[in-house]
Amino acid sequence: MSNMLMIQKPLMVIFILLLITTPVAADEYTNAMKRAKTEDKPVVIYFYSKYCRFCDAMDKDVLFDKEIKKTLSEQTIYLRIDVDTAKQTARLYNVRGYPTVWLLDPAGKRIISIPGYIPKNDFKKVLEFLKGKHYKKMSLWEFLEP
Repeated sequence: MSNMLMIQKPLMVIFILLLITTPVAADEYTNAMKRAKTEDKPVVIYFYSKYCRFCDAMDKDVLFDKEIKKTLSEQTIYLRIDVDTAKQTARLYNVRGYPTVWLLDPAGKRIISIPGYIPKNDFKKVLEFLKGKHYKKMSLWEFLEP
């Protein structure tokens, strides 16, 4: 009987933590979508896992770059979503691997999903694509063609 209680207690703690963290992530997502419309800014959603070494590398090498951080904060609505705590949002975007970046227009229409690590120079081009609103007339791949 004591073994059963030892198992149930951690499960209860995990369940409570899920209940606490999921609404916060949902509220953050909802608020970001409202801000995108109001401010007429595209949305960058970065799905990551704290257990993913490619996510760690993308954070360190790309997303923490001063120029990229500035562009993300000034030109876009940027959301970092931990897939371990916001599973429903990850499911909504059909995220199957990490990292994954989703680009959305200010109305929340999905532009493209980019799975995997994105090198710094390529990520800067993705931000140029968004900043110039090129998604209105061409795909990202057309924009990136030489």
